[in-house]
Amino acid sequence: MQTIAQKIYAQFNPASGQQPGYSNRLGGKTLYVQACDAGTVLGITLTDQYGNRETVQSVGAGAKLTPAIPFVQVEITTSADANVMFLVTNGDIDVQLTQVGTNVTNSNANPVPVAIVSEPGSPFPVTVTGTVNVSGATLTATNVGINNTDANPVPVTTATSQTPATVAPVPVAANATGTTLLAADATRRAVRFYAPSTNAGPVAIVPAATDAYASAAIVLNPGDFWNETEAPGAAWYASTPTATGGTINLQTVKA
Repeated sequence: MQTIAQKIYAQFNPASGQQPGYSNRLGGKTLYVQACDAGTVLGITLTDQYGNRETVQSVGAGAKLTPAIPFVQVEITTSADANVMFLVTNGDIDVQLTQVGTNVTNSNANPVPVAIVSEPGSPFPVTVTGTVNVSGATLTATNVGINNTDANPVPVTTATSQTPATVAPVPVAANATGTTLLAADATRRAVRFYAPSTNAGPVAIVPAATDAYASAAIVLNPGDFWNETEAPGAAWYASTPTATGGTINLQTVKA
């Protein structure tokens, strides 16, 4: 076994007169390139005693060549000036790596699939773009934040203490338009309107003082009841037909 260390030039070097490449009569069975500081720039030709030539291109450190017939001539060319060290032996070369460093490039274009393990209480941030479908699993959510914004409001019910109160009955004369039943009150949560069975005729419940009986949508005949929950805090009025009047009993619920 012998080790050769040589500066091999890609072109003729006029300063030193050094010819390009490397050529020498070296006999052996295996050639191993131990080092090449210019990378994979070498072309290696091994010639046996019968003139058969085995050639490889674009190799560098770590290249191991063992032709079928032992060689007697070694020729090396390079595309860039390089400091080269190679071994020639009549046996084999067992290369052992005592330490290997590997860099893995994990880019968005070529992602490397990896498993992510997170311990409880030590979450890692995840950005989701698109729809996530989960099936066959039970999900337990902890530490969940809810954003209640004007653009995306979360419907909630205000928990308040509500008190019902009976309001004095309001008489409504015949042919009346817009008799006041209740003034506007933002704290009012509900209103119950009741037309006693003793009324002589129907009474209309209207939302404006100018609404006549004929344009009413809510008309209470004697014994009828109306529970207003959609706009209980508004002002409410009563109107009657020409011939008859009546009375409206009221009950409110306030916060």
